[in-house]
Amino acid sequence: MKALILAAGFGSRLAPITNDIPKSLVKVNGQPILFKQIDNLLENGITDITVVSGYKADVMKRELGKTYPNVKVIESTDYKTTNNMYSAFFGIKAIGSGGFLMMNADVFYDASVIKALLDFKEKDAIVVDIGTYNEESMKVIEKDGRIVSISKQIAEKDALGSSIDVYKFSEYGAKAFFAKCKEYIEDKKIVNLWSEVALNDILSETIFKACPLNGRWYEIDNHEDLAAAEKLFGCKNV
Repeated sequence: MKALILAAGFGSRLAPITNDIPKSLVKVNGQPILFKQIDNLLENGITDITVVSGYKADVMKRELGKTYPNVKVIESTDYKTTNNMYSAFFGIKAIGSGGFLMMNADVFYDASVIKALLDFKEKDAIVVDIGTYNEESMKVIEKDGRIVSISKQIAEKDALGSSIDVYKFSEYGAKAFFAKCKEYIEDKKIVNLWSEVALNDILSETIFKACPLNGRWYEIDNHEDLAAAEKLFGCKNV
């Protein structure tokens, strides 16, 4: 299994910390978010890891090279005008065919999250914090046992829960997702959309299931989030 980590963003709401480092290298209790995600993958036997960098790519390459020399880093030079769908498209072209895990590099979570996703019998899945509704997070709607919608705009009464931005794609799911990203980016010339827009579009043709969250997580967008994450993960990590 391969893993693709989307880490091209600015992290402007975490300034001045992000004046000199990319958002994914912001530390939670001394550990960069990106390093925690890589450790989670390695702990679960996933060693084929690719990171899409952008903002402060040189800093990311240098820091990753010190600790994780086998992690591949590809640079999106268009990060200023694009969004993470572009990073996903760019990344999938680099990693080639086959199934993979994908995650955004601004979520700090336990290694048990990856274990549960790998153990989950469904080949295409979204890790969902079932019963939780976060305004800033992508929410999902489930119908007849499958996810039928993913969006930030889903109403609380309709939501199964919040996505934690960790996904598993089968080879079939990966092809459908990549094709939809290609349609937006190369055909329609729309490069600034969330990857979940493309994912939402393929839910009618590809069966995605909700993998129940097993562990802690926190999406870190601003200083308040960082403080909350440090409090949540102040005890021993799982």
